[in-house]
Amino acid sequence: MSPLDSLIRNLYAVSLEVDWRTARERALGLLVRYLGADGGAWLTTGGGSLGGAYSETTQSGFSKAGLLGLRFRDDEPLLPPTSSAFQVRALRQPHEGGRLVSVVALRWNDRKKPPPEPQLLAGAVAHMAEAAVLAMRQFVQRDEWLRDMGRPNRGAAALVDVRGVVHAGSDRFTELMTTLGGGSSNGERLSFPLPENMLDETGAFVRDGLHLRVEPMGGLYLVHARKPLPLDVLSPREQQIARALGAGKTFKSVARQCDIAVSTVANHATRIYRKLGVFRREELVELMRSSGIGPATGAGKLAA
Repeated sequence: MSPLDSLIRNLYAVSLEVDWRTARERALGLLVRYLGADGGAWLTTGGGSLGGAYSETTQSGFSKAGLLGLRFRDDEPLLPPTSSAFQVRALRQPHEGGRLVSVVALRWNDRKKPPPEPQLLAGAVAHMAEAAVLAMRQFVQRDEWLRDMGRPNRGAAALVDVRGVVHAGSDRFTELMTTLGGGSSNGERLSFPLPENMLDETGAFVRDGLHLRVEPMGGLYLVHARKPLPLDVLSPREQQIARALGAGKTFKSVARQCDIAVSTVANHATRIYRKLGVFRREELVELMRSSGIGPATGAGKLAA
């Protein structure tokens, strides 16, 4: 097996073995070692996007802002060598079948050690970029696997950047976004912007008949989309108690589980019934069953 074949095999193996963020770090390390470089950095963005997923080796000498600032000509995706004390090569690699672009910068400390030929460099980076997309695709698809196994999940998922450009979306996410007229394939953009108040912390909002939950993740945003559920009108504490009651737990057992008084559980139950428009536990159970809402799993103590 040639060194390039071994690199390709290892890149795709890594993409299937670990979380997508770890997969990117390991893939970059594999590329750096294969090319004999001393450091490297890697940024994946949507076309013209301001941000994206960024990875770098230890003491790479690069930065995300630096890679964002690089300017390539369409007919010259490889920048010329630098005249500094070390050698740097920067490559702009479009992803297959989409508008995603990977920008990779590599550094050789020894100027006597020649960087690889452009064709070899471009081929290796192309495989690294596609392996990264595979890792992200596997990550966003996992909720659909949970659903197929009959386990609760958080809905269809996608990884998008700050401008809503999709880096990886599950099959169900594609279906949901298609109904809204928005893109969800790699490189396409959502039909709506992410709320600015959710770009720094996890939050949820409703848009065009969908409940969307946004979580910052590795320079991108993990977006879960699903049809709204009756329990969405409840607070997080009320949702947990409603699920516990719907699963048949007594007020006493719910109080013990949540480390609150039985009377507090009763007060929550009154508010839950009022918000959901039900009057008895049996109606709550039926509402949850008809909506496909499962009981809470692994519930622990709730914050006061």
